[in-house]
Amino acid sequence: MKKIILFLAAITLLATSCGEKDAFTIKGKLPSAEYDGQTVYLQTLDSTWSRNPKTYVTIETANVLNGEFVFNGIAKEGPALHFIVLDNAPENMKAPVAVIVEPGQIKVTLDSVSTVEGTPLNSSYQSLMSDVSALSGEIEKVQSDTANHDKAALDKQLREKGNQQNQIIFDFVKANIQNQVGTYLFVTNSYRFDVEQTKELLASVKPELKGKLKKIEARIIPLENTAVGKTFTDINGKTPEGKEAALSEYAGKGKYVLVDFWASWCPDCRIETPTLVEAYNLYKDKGFEIVGFSLDKTNDNWVKGLKDLNITWPQISELNVWDSKPVADYGVSSIPHLVLLDKDGKIIARGLSAYEVAEKLGELLK
Repeated sequence: MKKIILFLAAITLLATSCGEKDAFTIKGKLPSAEYDGQTVYLQTLDSTWSRNPKTYVTIETANVLNGEFVFNGIAKEGPALHFIVLDNAPENMKAPVAVIVEPGQIKVTLDSVSTVEGTPLNSSYQSLMSDVSALSGEIEKVQSDTANHDKAALDKQLREKGNQQNQIIFDFVKANIQNQVGTYLFVTNSYRFDVEQTKELLASVKPELKGKLKKIEARIIPLENTAVGKTFTDINGKTPEGKEAALSEYAGKGKYVLVDFWASWCPDCRIETPTLVEAYNLYKDKGFEIVGFSLDKTNDNWVKGLKDLNITWPQISELNVWDSKPVADYGVSSIPHLVLLDKDGKIIARGLSAYEVAEKLGELLK
């Protein structure tokens, strides 16, 4: 099997001084010997760094013997994110297990709950994933708390826990931005970071990894052009009825205007939209308008989403999902994304939750 330079299984090479310094061993363990004879794959990200498992590249294999397997190699290029996959794994063990290849002894246990330990970066990465998972569980618990009718309090909890997640991920990425692991997590979590954080991280990325960050770099100028205090950038598209429409038909006309980037397929949009519906019904006759820009792909799904969510405010779309021009113009990397304009069309806030919008409107339209 063809192998890349990073992984040289020949034991003789490990005897060199360079090999001793950069050598790694991954010792894996399975629940029992029933997996003996199966193949374990050590995979890496493909050149696009896609998160789709189908685009992972197998670089080495090992056979399971007595419930164990081993990978040996040289980590010349520094820490790198890889994945271990068991062939013919049961359903509860199918997910690829992330492991950071770096010099040292790495222990991996494949089970319904897999573990990785033994080297500094693997330990800190596992700690990060554990903290993020715990906060995700807390967020889901808050979202499912239907008995609590204090929406403002629930929203505050969600924002605080979301901000905690973002901060711990940012801290990890910043500490590791000069290696492949940190840069990859930057790419896959860039939507969590504000402009200043993004610029700070971009400045620290190694030149050889810069090519992976073109999309992130391309967002900087649009984000700065649509920052608080700037006049809105126009949005054009078609209505659900197929008519040409633009944000400029509403913005800067003497009303507060909320630009709502959303999609019918977006779970978080469906959670937040009912609050926008309430705010719209309360303030639409008091100098407030919403203009929705949908990231849907088909008109049918878009129209069904409008009906399901009782959305009655003006709508525009290109039906081009993330490749829509307004998405690029506003540097939008996650939805829902809300941008609030004043009566003159200047941006006074962005990145608000629906509850924060309602609260803000209560101050502006007393």
